[in-house]
Amino acid sequence: MSEFYEGIHEKCAVSAVVTTEEQAAPLVYEQLFSMQHRGSYASGMASILPDGNLRTHRDLGTVPDVYSEKSIRALEGNMTIGFNRYPTSGAPDKHPGPFKDNAIGFAMAHNGNLPLTDRLDKFLERYNISTGQYNDSEKMGLTVAQFLRQGQELPDAIDMAFHYFRGSYSCVAMHDGMVVAFRDPKGIRPLALGSFDGGIAVASETCGLDIIDANYDREVEPGEMVIITKDGVESKRFADSDEEKLDMFEFVYFARQDSVLYGQRLNEVRRRFGQQLAKEHPPATDDQANVLVVPIPDTSIPAAEAYAQALGLEERSAIIKNRFIGRTFMADNDRLRNRQLRRKHSIIDEDVRGRDIVFIDDSIVRGNTMPRLVRLATEVGAKSVSVLIASSPVRFPDFYGIDTPEQSELMAANLTVEQMRQKIGCKYLGFLSLDGMVSATGIDYEKFNLSCFNGEYPIGIGALKAQIKKPISMEFAE
Repeated sequence: MSEFYEGIHEKCAVSAVVTTEEQAAPLVYEQLFSMQHRGSYASGMASILPDGNLRTHRDLGTVPDVYSEKSIRALEGNMTIGFNRYPTSGAPDKHPGPFKDNAIGFAMAHNGNLPLTDRLDKFLERYNISTGQYNDSEKMGLTVAQFLRQGQELPDAIDMAFHYFRGSYSCVAMHDGMVVAFRDPKGIRPLALGSFDGGIAVASETCGLDIIDANYDREVEPGEMVIITKDGVESKRFADSDEEKLDMFEFVYFARQDSVLYGQRLNEVRRRFGQQLAKEHPPATDDQANVLVVPIPDTSIPAAEAYAQALGLEERSAIIKNRFIGRTFMADNDRLRNRQLRRKHSIIDEDVRGRDIVFIDDSIVRGNTMPRLVRLATEVGAKSVSVLIASSPVRFPDFYGIDTPEQSELMAANLTVEQMRQKIGCKYLGFLSLDGMVSATGIDYEKFNLSCFNGEYPIGIGALKAQIKKPISMEFAE
């Protein structure tokens, strides 16, 4: 997703494996590798060793960078949890995960975000714990740890601690021979439960189960904790859940295309986004043979393919993205700025020259990348360039585990669609309507968190609400 590399990222991936015989850490490594897209700043694992002690390995970097054969072998034992981090709370070069308390043999990993931590702060201050140095995930871990120190078992400690958690969380925690997977009462972030011969597995996405040949059994339900030991699995409800509100951005971008959410394969849902785009925004030209549909790599590819197929148009991957960009430097002239653009995205000139191009992307956030791509296509000879977005306009910040820019930096919050079109420099700009986007999933409207699109926050955000301003336009969301 081109725009999101300049503005929005998902927070983390969590995983866990409990086996009856084999070492769990190599399986968790595979899970984390398969969910690298959910967080690439840091990775970590924690294992309960055969002697009952806790051992962790955590570092900055991607999964292949962080672990070696030696470090994985050292995480011996049949119970391991894992964590990939993208930072939305705290400095990116600090706060490695999973959270650990070696003295009591406790570890926990958290996907999501707590926009309000005042209750956690007050609780921890009772134990003379200064909270300024900790992020939200660490405060959660510290709180659960206090109840463990009081002699509570892990499920009871979580049951007592969750009253202080105000936000979204899908977590795995480990202590005293058990793993507990639990999810906030709205289910903002996914958490999949699976099984394989000789073990139980948990992962933020089903692709984290597929990679270790685990069967996808079900999602951990909102407000549920799943208690996993070597003897089996037990379910316990720690909070009532009157409605599930899975984040729509899991469908738009975050989850991998081969994962399953709400019983839907993500690849197929994204194809239906493209089919709905075809209904709402067919090309306004009599010369259909000259139209070329071009996806902006990578998440928009299924939508672009389905859009072209629905309208009988040609589709080609004429934009190439370099995944190993490295640093870019300040450029003081157009020639150098163009060179920087080509470093990240290049275009196959022969494909677009003389054609009416329809770029399809999954979202626009700040609006930095798309104007450059339109300009690049125009410079190499495109006859015209239109832009279609396979989601609704992003007009509101997220507080549940997505690193969104401030609302003042969200293009669609501060410009009308026509003003956006002019700034991007394209012939036509169209978004998927909010109703069309939801209907394409095949899931009821009420089962989604749509806060980035409509400003309705299913979990209270307290004083942060004062930061939210009325967008200049609500086109495609009304």
